[in-house]
Amino acid sequence: MKYTAKNARSLFGAGSLFLLSLVFAACGGGQTDGGSSDAGTQTADAPPAAHTASSGTVLAGVAFDPPADWDDRGPSGMRQAQFRLAPVSGDAAPGEVNVFYFGAASGGGVEANLQRWIGQMVLPEGADPAAAAERGTFTADGMNGHIVSLNGSYKSGGGRPMGGGGEVLPGYRLVGVVVEGPQGSLFFKLTGPLATVQAMEPQLLAMVKNARKQG
Repeated sequence: MKYTAKNARSLFGAGSLFLLSLVFAACGGGQTDGGSSDAGTQTADAPPAAHTASSGTVLAGVAFDPPADWDDRGPSGMRQAQFRLAPVSGDAAPGEVNVFYFGAASGGGVEANLQRWIGQMVLPEGADPAAAAERGTFTADGMNGHIVSLNGSYKSGGGRPMGGGGEVLPGYRLVGVVVEGPQGSLFFKLTGPLATVQAMEPQLLAMVKNARKQG
């Protein structure tokens, strides 16, 4: 092909376009606003999972410090956090602390949940669990807290998020705590054989009473 000034301009123009396309690709110009991202995989309405930070376990704007001897099982389903303690001598099952959070305006009121927990215990001779339940309140970093506890036969989960309706387990204790956090209530539920729960109960109460607002 005969070399002319016109051909030179054509070759120079094509080469420039090629070089510009390489620079644009190297700078990431090929990704649009609709590209994939690590953020945004959780919908705005979904309850945030608990995570561990230097300030402790944080969930829904509340930080708390689980005891070192509790086995941290992580979140599962509606349980935003789960902890276990091996059974003490004489008990056949571990103690369980399950933490629930349903969002700022979900999960029902405080009293409704305390009553639901009470209703999961069966007392001898048909005694009224509501009359036998022990109740208490506390304040942690300006957040109101509520406690309910009682012994009896526990109606285990049966697949329900907050428990109840499953197998009836005698010789159990239930301790339920509601913390009214800045982003909605957190529900801490301790259940298990009596002696094991009695070993965990002081730790649970210390943990929730030392909870603090985070973020």
